Amino acid sequence: MIRGKQDDYPTLSEILQSYNVLQNKVENFINMRPGFFFVFSAERIEGSRGPYYACTVGDSKSRVESKAWIGDSGVIEPRAGHIALADYMRDEKYGLSIKVKRNFTLDEMEAYSAGSTTQLIPVVRDIAALRSEIQRLIESVKNGFLRELLEGLLGENGSCREFFDSPAAKTYHHALIGGLAGHSFQVARYALGIYDLSPSRESIDRDMLVTAALLHDIGKVKTYSTDDYAFEYTDRGQLEDHIAIGVRILEREIVKIDGFPETLASELIHAVISHHGELQYGSPVTPKTREAFILSLCDNLDARLDHFESQAAATPEDSSWTEYSRMFQSRLYRGNH
Repeated sequence: MIRGKQDDYPTLSEILQSYNVLQNKVENFINMRPGFFFVFSAERIEGSRGPYYACTVGDSKSRVESKAWIGDSGVIEPRAGHIALADYMRDEKYGLSIKVKRNFTLDEMEAYSAGSTTQLIPVVRDIAALRSEIQRLIESVKNGFLRELLEGLLGENGSCREFFDSPAAKTYHHALIGGLAGHSFQVARYALGIYDLSPSRESIDRDMLVTAALLHDIGKVKTYSTDDYAFEYTDRGQLEDHIAIGVRILEREIVKIDGFPETLASELIHAVISHHGELQYGSPVTPKTREAFILSLCDNLDARLDHFESQAAATPEDSSWTEYSRMFQSRLYRGNH
């Protein structure tokens, strides 16, 4: 909840969790309730009954499509990149509708309710702690060439500073500022868990595994725009895709390191370009090394679990099943929590 001057207001995730079909059947625009919504996008539509805005609204955990109606007195137009205080109604058939009463910039929102923007915008909450964890992982790499590569890209003075400011995807998983770093670190943790437990441990190159996990999505630093937190594809992201961009970033950094072994570079690039696992999912080759195989499995696992949690967070508390997930091609069972 957002603590206001006179009342507490829900965010989208709280609205979705508290949604009750029977209760909302009697709700209408006469008794709408207010809440806070971050407006990711807003497009004016000239409808048959007058203009309205097709919006994407949300908070730090969830986002949905919504119609913003603007015909009534005292109702204003939504603004992308702003936080809207809006009356809302959720309907099972038509989804979310809002009527905006006030737009806040991020600074205005913080002044209105200190600390509230962390609930409303998609940003990793403690990016400094995540940086420290990744730095410790880099320092654990014993291979000097791979450690120098990681330091050159992700270290304190690394050339790829956008790594800690980028999302890992537009919407499906880790779609928040810092999401790329969080996803990459978690993939490395899963990979190391497999390394520690595997009977093939003696044949697995731990340093290669860590390096490939941290750098497998490095091309995403140039794939998405972070303007208004909408995470739209950049022109380069559309034209080249993150795997191709990532290879170019890696090769550019590798040539700066004297004596970097060609075989080592080739094995790392193979892990990066095969991490989607199958040709139909965008990888130009399938995994052909132990490290590449583990990376592909862990990347898929982390993406799917994060998507599962985001679906669960948007599910009413009295429901055991999420909405339909395009990633899983099914509704998901969240249990009785």
